[in-house]
Amino acid sequence: MTELLPARLFAPLALSAVAALALLVWVLKNGDLCPGQRRRISDGAISVWAVFGLALMLGVEAGVPVIMLWLGGATLVVGLGTVLYQARMQGKRSLDVSWHYPALVLALLYGALVGWRMGPGWALLAAGAGGCVFAHLIMVRAKHRLQAFNVLLPLAGSAFGVLWLLSLAVRAAGVNEAGLEPLIMPFVQVSAAVLIGALVWFLPLLRKEQTKPPVIAVAALLILGALTLGQGMIWHMAGNIS
Repeated sequence: MTELLPARLFAPLALSAVAALALLVWVLKNGDLCPGQRRRISDGAISVWAVFGLALMLGVEAGVPVIMLWLGGATLVVGLGTVLYQARMQGKRSLDVSWHYPALVLALLYGALVGWRMGPGWALLAAGAGGCVFAHLIMVRAKHRLQAFNVLLPLAGSAFGVLWLLSLAVRAAGVNEAGLEPLIMPFVQVSAAVLIGALVWFLPLLRKEQTKPPVIAVAALLILGALTLGQGMIWHMAGNIS
């Protein structure tokens, strides 16, 4: 149902943005980065806030509680303010990573509220899969040289995606027979999106080629599609457990 799309897409988008921000801040704090890489990755956080803002708008359409909208709005203002303030700095200079902490704390609090509504287990898997692929896309666009992340992020993100798929299968096993039939096609679609997304994500590694943004963007769309379809299945199964 297209009218349910904002509600289904809201949580995966919000959790992906929050998890990606946490990963990027961790990289900025602990990664061996030159000033140019640090600046480009910091600037890339604007993409996180764009996705977070989109999730917030979908939250309005989905009818999330007002307190969450206010918290999300405050988080967006703080996060965008940090990125825009850095944009005024010349050359390769960038703000210290501690400048990102206030927005990160607010974002994590917002993500916790989203996760509480969605279910902690489901939220963790969605944040892991979406956050890894989104953070990887931003880092590759920033031309990072932390080559280990070109292996670790696809491994971790694909693992979360497969666990999402297996968790749906286990949950579907508890659905009564009458409620199981409408789940078959969405489950096939989720399976295809997860597996093809993981394959596309690993393709540069398998072919020993440089990882490029368009490849990860395709993987990100497939994984986000799997999370959105899975969200719809979770709601359907919640009303059909025998």
